[in-house]
Amino acid sequence: MYSISVIMATLNSAGTLGKALASIRRQQYEQKRIEIIAADGGSRDATLQIVSKYGGTAIAEHSGSPEAAKAVALQHAHNDIILEIDDDNILPHRGWLAKMVSLFNKEPDITGCYTWHYAHRRSDKPLNRYFALLGANDPVAWFLGRADRQSYFKTHWDLAGKVKDKGSYFLVEFSPENLPTVGANGFLIKRKLLMKAQVDAKHFFHIDVNLDLVRQGYNKYAVVKNDIVHISGDSFERFFAKRKKYMENLYLKDLPKRRYLLYDKKRDQKKIVYYSLYSLTIVKPVWDAVKGYAKIHDPAWFFHPLVCFLMFWIYFLSVINWQSWHYLGLIKKKLKKF
Repeated sequence: MYSISVIMATLNSAGTLGKALASIRRQQYEQKRIEIIAADGGSRDATLQIVSKYGGTAIAEHSGSPEAAKAVALQHAHNDIILEIDDDNILPHRGWLAKMVSLFNKEPDITGCYTWHYAHRRSDKPLNRYFALLGANDPVAWFLGRADRQSYFKTHWDLAGKVKDKGSYFLVEFSPENLPTVGANGFLIKRKLLMKAQVDAKHFFHIDVNLDLVRQGYNKYAVVKNDIVHISGDSFERFFAKRKKYMENLYLKDLPKRRYLLYDKKRDQKKIVYYSLYSLTIVKPVWDAVKGYAKIHDPAWFFHPLVCFLMFWIYFLSVINWQSWHYLGLIKKKLKKF
């Protein structure tokens, strides 16, 4: 039986963390073989007490980046399999972990595995249900074909990679050109392989490290016909504030260090123009919401045009703001030379 190291970043996570850790401790898996390591960025709520309650270890870190925090947690993990989850992930049933881990025996050549869907639960708030239905909490990733989870628009495989249907899972081979945004929200990976990527705190980003491995030839993944709960849309305001912060601090600010680019100018220029038209004209997103509703009768589909529209402006204004400060910095450097 494989030993498991659960790594996560926490910061004032008390609102969701208890449910996440409880779902791990309820698993029908030998609990002595599961360690929980939380890299905490200075929580002032009950986060540390919750980690302790469920037998986890909290490691203090002060990077201000959840991705760097995961790198810190990884430094303290020594088990066979790394399970990367966020504090808003819940394992939906008691056999989830055993089912996922079994893929490393069935397919010994795989690098990692993750679920095909996000769980769509009628009891969740509407925005959260919408993200589960879409298969991503970023419609830009969905539109560009970079989402790592299947949307409920389709009932068959519609994601990237060279795929073989194995019944209860898909065996997928990725290339550097078609790798989706894998690596988080219930992602399991062999620790010995993960350590071959750039996993120091300055370079760790869950998508980047998988690109590192795919470039080295470790490109086989199992995508299990299973799901995981992701409570990413519980609050409308907090979600969009978080996406803005993500874009500015984890993407644009660290752009020189990033290996994986969600948007590549040469590859995606036409697509991003189409997305802009798609989002701003509203008509096609509304039609897509109608088609989604025809498949699964949930009014949460109709968040689609609004979220597409808002995400366009959040990303557009973030890029403009970043470019302004970037060029201002260059001007200041030139002035200092005179």
